Amino acid sequence: MGGFMRGMATGLLVGACVTMVVDPISDKQKRKMQKKTEGVFRNIGSIIDSAINIMH
Repeated sequence: MGGFMRGMATGLLVGACVTMVVDPISDKQKRKMQKKTEGVFRNIGSIIDSAINIMH
């Protein structure tokens, strides 16, 4: 089981490195993704707050 987990971790790291080399993300794309992610988490937080307020 330990060997399997090490193999999975190694494969994940190698895959991430290959992806970064083959398709590097520009700074503009990175900022765009961060803004979208930020908005998604803000929406999730609002939904959770609303659900808590409804329960109380």
